[in-house]
Amino acid sequence: MKFKTQIHFQSLPRFLIQLLLPLEPVLYLIPLLGLFYFAVWQGIETAKWKRLIHEKAREKEDLVRRNDDLKIGIVSYTSAERIEALYRRTYQYLPISLGNRIVTIELPPEPMIQK
Repeated sequence: MKFKTQIHFQSLPRFLIQLLLPLEPVLYLIPLLGLFYFAVWQGIETAKWKRLIHEKAREKEDLVRRNDDLKIGIVSYTSAERIEALYRRTYQYLPISLGNRIVTIELPPEPMIQK
């Protein structure tokens, strides 16, 4: 058997055709793979991202709701009525009717000025 080691310039197209002929089914698969990638794979990725966005939006709503509940809790725990009731329970003071509230403030004594 003799192998040709030289390829003539005129037989180059024939040589390329014989070389690429077994790869012909791959040429038909390339458009199908492209269709699969753009139609199916991109659809799957889009669905994953949409699901992730939906989950994060729901998580954000839950966090906003919890934040609002905490704000309401802060306001209710720092209200004057609650502080007054807590003070009365702690020091066992009797409740005062709403109309008879007297506020007394003790001022510190004035310092003596020496001349």
